[in-house]
Amino acid sequence: MLDDVVQRLARHPAVQGVALCGSGLDEVLTPTSDIDLLIVLDDAHANLRTGVTCIDGRTGDLMFATAREIAEIADAESRLDAGAWVGMLASHLERAEILCDQNGALARAQIQVRRSDPAAGAAPGAAYRAWNKLNYDRQHNRRMLASDDPDYAAALDARLLYGLSDAFTGYFATRGLPWQGEKASVRYLREHDPAFLALFQQAMAEHDLSAKFELYERLCEKATAPVGGLWPDGATSAHLRDPAGASPEAHAEATAFIASLFEDG
Repeated sequence: MLDDVVQRLARHPAVQGVALCGSGLDEVLTPTSDIDLLIVLDDAHANLRTGVTCIDGRTGDLMFATAREIAEIADAESRLDAGAWVGMLASHLERAEILCDQNGALARAQIQVRRSDPAAGAAPGAAYRAWNKLNYDRQHNRRMLASDDPDYAAALDARLLYGLSDAFTGYFATRGLPWQGEKASVRYLREHDPAFLALFQQAMAEHDLSAKFELYERLCEKATAPVGGLWPDGATSAHLRDPAGASPEAHAEATAFIASLFEDG
């Protein structure tokens, strides 16, 4: 039972806190629900990040945090990077049920998260990264679609597996929405943008490569719409080292510089 597991963890000298997250918070678990635990360890075990085990016949999905990371959440005065590990921990902690808290650190961090929502929104630069990746991959995927080489077609089949996933997750990044997992994202789209969800599901079910690619392009177009849309054919574009500082002006300047390198003198 979960209670027995928590008691065992609480007795371990390396464990400083345990919190229940995710679907385990629901009053009634479905047969396929897993149990998500956030476990705070001392800094000697900083190399651990995630793990999986079996708890009461269910999948136990484990996230590990160090005492230092929990202190960082408690002391955060501005929004954390929701794409970084500490920001993701903060997002999970906001709704978590604290089951063990040896020194009160989890409670302090949770109070801070709920007071200031420091992990709200997408990570700084996430919109730019998603926009650039979707456009870059789409450009190469179009090139591969035009080939009559069967190896190109097989490679494109594989690339679209993650290309559709990137369009799905990119939808949230370009709108400044924090990523909270696939189930939460499906529920969000069902309520706020059922047309995008239907298009994604249609693309996933499509077997014809050309038709699948057309649906993929439409998803990319919709996903990138808030941050500049798709690159035109033959476009020059730069990718900056620091996405968090990738202002439209900085991107335009870098793109113009690249273009100048290839212009006829």
